[in-house]
Amino acid sequence: MTNYTFASDNQTKIDSLNQILLKTTNDSTSFDVCFKLGRQWESLNFDSAMYYYEKCITISEHNDWLHEKAKILLNIGFAYMYVKHSKDAIDYWLKGLELYIKINDSIGVMNTYYNLGYFYATFEDFPKSIENFIKAEEFALELNHDKRLASIYNNLGLMYNYTGLYDKANTYNFKSLKLCESIGDKSIGNTHINIGLNYHEAGNLEKSLEHYFKGLSIFQASGEKPYIALSLKNIGDNYMDYNLDSAVRYYNKAYLIYRELNDLESISRHFMVMGIINYKRNNYVNAASNYYKAIDILPKNGSRKLLFTIYSNIIDLNLYLVDSADVNKQKLLNKTIRFSKEMNQIALELGSYIMETKSYEKLYKAYIKMGNSKQAIKFAEQYIIAKDSLFSEQKQKTVAELQTKYETEKKELEINLLNSENELINTRLSQSDSRRKTQRVTIYLLIIGFLIVVIFIIIIYRFYLQKRKANTKLTTQNTIISKQKEEKEVLLKEIHHRVKNNLQIISSLLNLQTRNIEDESTLSAMADGQNRVKAMALIHQKLYQNNDLASIKFKDYTSQLLNQIAGMYPELKDVKREVVAGHIELDIDTAIPIGLILSELITNAFKYAFTNGEGIITLTLEQTEHNYILEVQDTGPGLPKDFDLSTASSIGLRLVRRLSRQLYGTSDYEYKNGSRFIITFKDTLSRKKTA
Repeated sequence: MTNYTFASDNQTKIDSLNQILLKTTNDSTSFDVCFKLGRQWESLNFDSAMYYYEKCITISEHNDWLHEKAKILLNIGFAYMYVKHSKDAIDYWLKGLELYIKINDSIGVMNTYYNLGYFYATFEDFPKSIENFIKAEEFALELNHDKRLASIYNNLGLMYNYTGLYDKANTYNFKSLKLCESIGDKSIGNTHINIGLNYHEAGNLEKSLEHYFKGLSIFQASGEKPYIALSLKNIGDNYMDYNLDSAVRYYNKAYLIYRELNDLESISRHFMVMGIINYKRNNYVNAASNYYKAIDILPKNGSRKLLFTIYSNIIDLNLYLVDSADVNKQKLLNKTIRFSKEMNQIALELGSYIMETKSYEKLYKAYIKMGNSKQAIKFAEQYIIAKDSLFSEQKQKTVAELQTKYETEKKELEINLLNSENELINTRLSQSDSRRKTQRVTIYLLIIGFLIVVIFIIIIYRFYLQKRKANTKLTTQNTIISKQKEEKEVLLKEIHHRVKNNLQIISSLLNLQTRNIEDESTLSAMADGQNRVKAMALIHQKLYQNNDLASIKFKDYTSQLLNQIAGMYPELKDVKREVVAGHIELDIDTAIPIGLILSELITNAFKYAFTNGEGIITLTLEQTEHNYILEVQDTGPGLPKDFDLSTASSIGLRLVRRLSRQLYGTSDYEYKNGSRFIITFKDTLSRKKTA
């Protein structure tokens, strides 16, 4: 009944506006009426809305109304964004921006950069989003537009959150918070929500809850039900990490509000989250039921991104269940592949490389489970290509933009230097003329003296202005350098993430190849190869997870590597594992060879040292003045008495010797209540000095 009334009201307004349009001959009135008709038709028929917007453009071009044309272009962009969910929206916004710049409309330029930042964020191009929000910030500062500035800072914080720079995100969000408090901006609740999100991602759940509850209190006071529900949902997200019962309680509170508002997308998202909770509780039947209910509730024209996420969760569940004996594996895998292809179709529709990459990942994993090597390799290759395309596109954009900025600033600096030299020459000529006049015309000595004083004052003032300008440019250049550093960090993290993912794919493909191999020695060699690949992948994982991209903490890495290899020998679960290393950190050029050495020695220990299923393996790293000393000790029976590491012929031990020499070090073996390998090596800096 409500929908019928809404449609009826819209049609009444449309009929009324059409009557006005038929009677008027005034271009200004026609423009306003066509604009309103376009807005009315947006929610009913996209093509009809475009028809009236195009009429507005024709009228504005006929009268050379650049401001009005820019306004219509932006509105068309909004329509493409909210109705079609299309990247065409950005093209229209860029055309509108060009017109605002042409007519020198600072407010229009500021708002357009702001909305471009929002749209790029929607399409997950976060570096481009940050760039446009920063441009909007420059105009907001110039215009002293505190309200818009508060919103810009809030969104910048959210973008830095999405790129994993949580400290940077909080810096901007707290700037927004301070502005909101000073001007009494009602959006302060959203800022608290974003700060809570930063703390949540950084692992500070106590601080996260503090800001979520502050945001909730603000929204409850103002009675903003959609934001009350959002706050409750975020609090539930927080509890998901350690208290599922509390998470469910807050999710259900949010659900009641979404149901009251008839917000079908949020209701669909609620059932998806409940599916995740049931999955965590090992209640797989209810998890599947929740996921499919989420699909049923989601409107046909609802969020394609949400549908993509639901499919992704269903696929994760199916890939887990396919190893169970109680399911029809073929039927489950066929359904999984169908959903994966649906994900791929959505990704292609939305033009998202990130989503496309994820869909290929699901497809190759599904075909691996099915045992279809040909299809698995095909989609694994597409996954790598998509991942590389995403990285290359972002890298090329960033490099091109940085190069353009550099060239522009270089030219501006050269022009400023030439202007400064000309001003200095003119000043000197003026001084010389004054002196000659004082020699020839003594009558005007006092007047000329006064003029000289004035000239010196002007010169001093000019030098002051030049110094202030130079300081301003220096500040700007420092800001640019800081931005470039952040962009490089984002790219470097992406490189390590990509390398880690590609190494994992190689490991999966090696595992796939072993299924048809029965020879034990070949299987052992393949397993050793997988361990080496996993050791290198773990290093890259540690690097992109660290704030410091140049080094990894040896103890954290070694403990995880030790547990990873131990997991391959479940029959040796009683073997004790110890790592003694303090706070030593290694750079990547040192960490990779050391990781491979450890992989060989740890694997050998688990293979041969613990024949009775018990024992201790201890890894120790000490730093001396010039070297590092790495020891791998087990409590096994040891190697034969005549064993000589320098002549050992096994591939693994030869690899240990070669990698030790690569690190300008040595490798030794001795028996001391078990096998004891001692590796001495130098770090990268020491190796360069030696070379």
